[in-house]
Amino acid sequence: MPQFSWNITGYQGAHYTLGLFHGDKTQHVVLHCNDRVVQIDFDVRESKTYTVFLDQELCEVSIDHTGGNHYDYSCRINREAETPLNQFRKSHRDSQTRMERTRMVVAGCVVLLVMFFLIGSAIA
Repeated sequence: MPQFSWNITGYQGAHYTLGLFHGDKTQHVVLHCNDRVVQIDFDVRESKTYTVFLDQELCEVSIDHTGGNHYDYSCRINREAETPLNQFRKSHRDSQTRMERTRMVVAGCVVLLVMFFLIGSAIA
C-alpha cells in the first residue's frame, strides 16, 4: 500500500505535510494535508495529477502509471501556472529587471561623463 508524504513550506512560512495513500487492492487515492483529507478519488489505475493550494502555492501531486501494477509518485510546486502568487512573482521579477537595467544605464552614463571630463582636461 503506497503511502507518501512531502513536507512543504508555504509562501508565508507555514509548514505543511502533504500525504498520499494509494490502495493496493481498491486503487483508491486519498490526499491529505496536516492529517485532514483534502481529496478522495476511487479506482485510480492510470496516471493522474491532483492539485491543492497550500498558502497560495499551487502544489501538484502526480501518480504516474509505469506499467502493470507499478506507479511513481511525485509532488511539486507549480510556479508557471497563472495564479495570483505566480503573477506577483513575475511582476516583482520584471520590476527588479527594469531597476537593474536602469542602474546599468545610469552607471554607463556616469562612466562616459567621467571619460569626457578626463579627455577634455587632458587636451586643455
